[in-house]
Amino acid sequence: MSSSSRTIDAPRVLAPYVRIGVQGETLYLGFGSLQQAVNDPTLWRPLVRLTAYFRAPRTRAEALTFLRDVCRVREPVAQALLLTLESGNCLVRAHAYDPADRYSRHALFYELSGAQAEQVQRRLAEAHVLLLGCGGIGNLLAATLATAGVGELTLVDGDHVELSNLTRQFLFTEADVGLPKAEVLARELRRRASGCSVRTIVGSAPDAESLRALPEADLILVSADSAGITGLVNAHCVDSGQVWLNACYVNDIAVWGPLVIPGETGCWDCQALTARPPMDDPELAELISSVNGRYQAPSNGPVNMLASSLAVMDVLRHLGGFGVPASRNRRMGVWTHDLALDTQSAERDPGCPTCASIRPVTQEPQGAR
Repeated sequence: MSSSSRTIDAPRVLAPYVRIGVQGETLYLGFGSLQQAVNDPTLWRPLVRLTAYFRAPRTRAEALTFLRDVCRVREPVAQALLLTLESGNCLVRAHAYDPADRYSRHALFYELSGAQAEQVQRRLAEAHVLLLGCGGIGNLLAATLATAGVGELTLVDGDHVELSNLTRQFLFTEADVGLPKAEVLARELRRRASGCSVRTIVGSAPDAESLRALPEADLILVSADSAGITGLVNAHCVDSGQVWLNACYVNDIAVWGPLVIPGETGCWDCQALTARPPMDDPELAELISSVNGRYQAPSNGPVNMLASSLAVMDVLRHLGGFGVPASRNRRMGVWTHDLALDTQSAERDPGCPTCASIRPVTQEPQGAR
């Protein structure tokens, strides 16, 4: 909690997501990634009483008085107990949660993450995301962003819906077979999130020239499987200063990242993130290319869902200004056969031929806004 917030001492209330439970010799407060374990049984009762006291809006001063005068707790212990609630994001502003609001459950998540929900929601409403690729991952990326309150989406895809898409591209139906993916996806997004402005660009796989013709966005999200698309987008974004993120799969691995923020993080070319044919053996390189030319990815709905969900979480963190994106300076992968987490460093290389000329910027992390 900031010192300015304590000075103002506005009334706060217990967050709806707070639960308490005892397991063995430990009392757990909060649960989830921010749960706090209290092993001293003498603190259990005053802590639980304090937690219950905040079911109604209270100021910090009122809470300390309650602990001293009602619970008979000494001042240092009272301060420590109150800090336990504050440091665990267990307290929210008195009117931070409105169950009738469309985004109320997301608001609780943002508060749990230590952010002010209305600020996060406003940033999302002002954001424009450009999505390259409307297939299995793109379907889910677009639907999650639109329903989360992102204000503007531009969908770019030149493909048409095929029957084989329906195993994982869940916003399409059998009646949509043969129609442009971008148009169908836009139709479905408007049905679900009328407050999101959705526009479409139906065309062939982007090249450097067509990328320059695209509208500028706060973030470009790539879920297209065109050969070389990541390198093209990376060069375009480094040149234009736009943030971008890749979401894909490698057979049964759900992959997302790195989140590239030109001038602040590494770019796609700073580190070797993918295996490629050898540059010093043309004959072997040609043979490898001939084998790879017949490759068809075994696209699977659950793998698509995992990659898209984790990528969207990072997009929301970046655009909403809370937490730290997992893919910042890292390419992330979840091996779905054993749920192992894999990471590849994408730290900035001062000698990178693509982004070395960009002056590094120094700014506080998004979550510190």
